[in-house]
Amino acid sequence: MAGEISTLSTNKKGFASLKTTIPMSLIKQWDLKPKDKLIWKWIVIEGEMVAIVKKYDES
Repeated sequence: MAGEISTLSTNKKGFASLKTTIPMSLIKQWDLKPKDKLIWKWIVIEGEMVAIVKKYDES
């Protein structure tokens, strides 16, 4: 599978989540800025879980 690779790191102590860096290609494509929001959706394709990520439009 081709694509960009990012590394997960721990979040704040006490949070049950991990964080990662958003690849620069997405930052440029979506014109992302600090405090912007992303919406995540999971679907199953041929038995494999796939994440769909979009910039959240609050309008």
